[in-house]
Amino acid sequence: MVRRPRRTASDPSTLLLVARDPLVIATTHAAARRMNGRPVVQVASGAEALSQLVGPGFGPRHLVLEGGATGSIASALLSAARDRFSGTAVVVVSQPGMAPPQGLRVVPAEPKRLADALSAGVRHDGLNGSENGPAALAAGLRRGEITVRFQPIVRMLDRQPVMLEALARWERPEAALGAGAFVPMAEESGLAAQLTAAVAHRALSELALLPSARNLRLSFNVPLPVLLRPGLPSWLSAAVAAAGLRPTNLLLELTESTAVRDIDTLRRALRRLARAGFGVLLDDLALDDGRRHLLGLPFTGVKLDRGLVVAMPHDYRARAEVRRIVGLAHAKGKLVIAEGVTDPHVWRAASAAGCDLAQGFGVGRPLPISSLPAWMAAWRAASLSIG
Repeated sequence: MVRRPRRTASDPSTLLLVARDPLVIATTHAAARRMNGRPVVQVASGAEALSQLVGPGFGPRHLVLEGGATGSIASALLSAARDRFSGTAVVVVSQPGMAPPQGLRVVPAEPKRLADALSAGVRHDGLNGSENGPAALAAGLRRGEITVRFQPIVRMLDRQPVMLEALARWERPEAALGAGAFVPMAEESGLAAQLTAAVAHRALSELALLPSARNLRLSFNVPLPVLLRPGLPSWLSAAVAAAGLRPTNLLLELTESTAVRDIDTLRRALRRLARAGFGVLLDDLALDDGRRHLLGLPFTGVKLDRGLVVAMPHDYRARAEVRRIVGLAHAKGKLVIAEGVTDPHVWRAASAAGCDLAQGFGVGRPLPISSLPAWMAAWRAASLSIG
């Protein structure tokens, strides 16, 4: 996996600081003392802080920024800091004459105010009662509130970024919800097709903004009832063409949320999509998974469940199961993607088992499209250790 300079900034007990003003530096140290003496890790530049914020591995828990910085790096850093799903509590210390950045906490250079803002942590927004029911989701779909974050996937042989998974998010002014909070509800309430379309259009339109878009494949989850719809290849083709991409840029991930009861119907759907140029991955194959027999169908590849992958370094059964799945998949020319690659031990185990691609926080966290160039720079700068 990746060996980077020691990332003390990612420890929960530390504060990452980007500042040159002595007052801001002194204020941050004083705030840290108020927070049970948490150590302050000062980085030399906004570029280094950006790498910490969006690069491989776990991001910092707290980040203090000096207000008033300008330039492309500062703009990219502020953009990444605004992500409501980053997991990093970001606070800007204001300076005289500065225009406060929108979407971030801003406090004056006062230790107590800064300590209070940092202690508040990251907002874990949610909705209650009818506010997060099917009617609210349907309204959110109409208003365009479904957004995506992109998680990078790399080729294990040469570490080359080759793919992005688009993960659904529901964002509205009063709440920001991850997929687990609303995707099951969408499937249960008949909104799965609308949600799939919203994710596809949003992800394709944003991917098209990347200069390297045509060299990357994009994947996103599709539940079985949507995958089986005869009209799916047609509207997917239109969406891909509208984004200036090709069907071969797109992979669908068949989720495990609905059991496959008619293998022949699924086989016809996979062939129908393949004729239109779209591949399909069998998602989240786990230990003792009853869906292993589906590998005989014309899937493009399989994604291994993160729990299975994370267990490999210390669990013989997990390693044996992955080798078995890899053997079955490779015999039929299918890709194997290891999810949950978080550290060098997991990377080496997945590589030794023959996995083709790797995904997980050790490669990259789910990021907004604007942060992907910075992630790519951080990934290229990292060194690989597989020994």
